[in-house]
Amino acid sequence: MLTPQQFRQYATIIAATTVTNISGLWLWRSLSTPTTNLTQEPEKTTLPSLTLSGHKGWVYAVAISPDGKTMASSGYDGTIKIWNFSNGQLLNTIDAHKDAIESLAISSDGKVLASGSWDNRIKLWHLASGNLIQTLEGHTDDVKAIAISVDGQTLASGSYDGTIKIWNLKTGSVERNFKHSSSIKSLAFSPDGKMLASGSKNGQIKTWQVNTGKPLHSLAAHKNTVWAIAFSPDGKILASGSQDQKVKLWQIETGQLLCTLDGHDKAVLSVAFSPDSQTLASSSYDKKIHLWDVDTEELLETFKGHAKPVWSVNFSPDGQTLASGGADSTIKLWSMSALSNKQLQNTTASSAVVEVVASEITDRAKLEELNQKLYDKIDQSWEKTPVWYENLVFCITVNVDGAIAKLETMNEPANKYAEQTPLPKLFNTAKSEITEQKSVALFRVVMTPTGVLEVSPWSGWL
Repeated sequence: MLTPQQFRQYATIIAATTVTNISGLWLWRSLSTPTTNLTQEPEKTTLPSLTLSGHKGWVYAVAISPDGKTMASSGYDGTIKIWNFSNGQLLNTIDAHKDAIESLAISSDGKVLASGSWDNRIKLWHLASGNLIQTLEGHTDDVKAIAISVDGQTLASGSYDGTIKIWNLKTGSVERNFKHSSSIKSLAFSPDGKMLASGSKNGQIKTWQVNTGKPLHSLAAHKNTVWAIAFSPDGKILASGSQDQKVKLWQIETGQLLCTLDGHDKAVLSVAFSPDSQTLASSSYDKKIHLWDVDTEELLETFKGHAKPVWSVNFSPDGQTLASGGADSTIKLWSMSALSNKQLQNTTASSAVVEVVASEITDRAKLEELNQKLYDKIDQSWEKTPVWYENLVFCITVNVDGAIAKLETMNEPANKYAEQTPLPKLFNTAKSEITEQKSVALFRVVMTPTGVLEVSPWSGWL
């Protein structure tokens, strides 16, 4: 064990031999739960069933074909990637646009993929081959959202230029223009294709009659940008997600607000309904995905796996999988079977989880003391040679005495290899040490393949 550096970040080197080369799909397991002093029941973490990498920047959009066999993703790098949805195999990469692609849509027959880009263009592609069918031009600023009607005949596009264009997909011509009061951020067709909803930068939601262009509702829906809107498949509810951190559900026919779902800590970037309209998924800049029961407004589950904001969520047609795209350049697939089991358990036995709210320690001297304590605990217990090939990132919560109160894995390698580290043992041992949890501190712990240990406050040294 080496003497740690007396600096803002502490490090140690553990003797390392050859690192094993790992290949194949990740096999996930949940490691850590909060102590019973913080919750009355252990928290169970649902981990992604598959993580797909390949984009060179933020993944803005994911779309799944109606037959559930193919998924498309797009992002800041201007490419579209086509994946086998069942096994995650990359089938094709299309160099699609000269700028970021923020929106994707697949036609109901699964033949046409549409992409909307910051280069002001919409492009239509053969999904199977990746060949370009047509380029639609007309917007004078970034295309932020696109949607295809259920009959596959019409495409709607919304732009930062404040206009919505209705395109005939057979001819490529613009049939109607709708003018919004602000830049368009989100669009969605109703399930019957007769209504179009739009969300704008100024927090307003508007609904339109598609065949006439007649405005139906104008809602002062949110205090800030409406990043996402979605119709429930049964055609009864419109969901919206906003920069104001709220998800709202609206009665479609009347425009009446049904409820507000609070749970995200930062902007809500995407919303999606399950095929049975029973569950709503919302993703956020806070890196989390929430799953809500639409009828009861209950928060059913939270998925934590992305290391950066989650820009897009989408359910598979059978409702068994949720796909998410994030600013960490990954697409993650989440099994909904665990949620189904949880819903069943909730109907047969009630179990309340009571969170104890603790204040965060901000005093610099105390943070330095706890930082050193945590570092020493891990360093003195780390005996095994690293067998991982990427940094393991953890978020560790300690109480005022330095005991570990909570352990969270923050990236895929940490999920897989955490049990090869001393952290789970330290956490389990700490359960008997917890005597005070009114004040806590959060630390970022990084364990590298070369044996370097880094410990620092999660929010940095203020």
